[in-house]
Amino acid sequence: MHSLLVCVSALWFCQLCEAPIGNQLCKDCRMNVIYPDGEKGNQHLAENRQIVRIINKYKRIRTQESEYRDEIGLRSFQSKELSFIAKVKVGNSVRCSAALVAPRLAITSSYCFVNDSSMPLEIIFSGGGIIAVDNVVKPDFCPEISVLHLTRPSEINPIALCQYDLPLGTKVSMMMASSDLIYYGRRRTEIISNRVCKTTFQKEDSMYITPSMLCARNSANPEKCATAPGDALLIDHQLCGLNIYGFRCFQNALNGDLYINLHKLQPMIGDLIRKLNG
Repeated sequence: MHSLLVCVSALWFCQLCEAPIGNQLCKDCRMNVIYPDGEKGNQHLAENRQIVRIINKYKRIRTQESEYRDEIGLRSFQSKELSFIAKVKVGNSVRCSAALVAPRLAITSSYCFVNDSSMPLEIIFSGGGIIAVDNVVKPDFCPEISVLHLTRPSEINPIALCQYDLPLGTKVSMMMASSDLIYYGRRRTEIISNRVCKTTFQKEDSMYITPSMLCARNSANPEKCATAPGDALLIDHQLCGLNIYGFRCFQNALNGDLYINLHKLQPMIGDLIRKLNG
């Protein structure tokens, strides 16, 4: 009798946890259904639950999945800590990410708007703030990145540039965000050999690796690779890398993403930022 009662109780509990998004979830489940690109309406989380797991195919998340598993982990970030992450709108479409590095400057991947240099650009910040871009600077020392000069300063705190060396095995955080900046993701990973990225991108004739780039491990499961051009690579809340091409992931492979090594270019980028920021 006792065993039957336990089984019935467990079944009832599971049914509650599998309730659709519109229903009241049991307090102990703490699950949410997250859909990509705003499907099935906009879903809003409580302020202390804005950071969720970002993968190509969104699914229900249990709080137990917040444990580090070499995947994108749930972390108790405060959203203001990630407010430097922005999205670049090219014409009418949101293309990629950017990082605010000064009140009127953001940096992103030049790959974001290749062949669309004549289209109007805007920067979108969390909370819906939008600022137009009036000038794009592609530095000669690193044409793979572009510095976007904003028409007015942002009130958001910029992210500091990296002060860390990045040898192989350095632990880093790959950051991701949904196009509306409601949901963020972080993958705990490490710097790996550029040879891995060379294999990952070998079929891409228009993409190449330079000495100023580094390779960060992505997931071996393509469904869990979700990085975009302009995504940030962080160490201790310092901007150490900038994603160039987004992800190219293959099943059960050692996949890598290419990032600009901002620590290696820090003196030149720092000088450029000071010059453009006046």
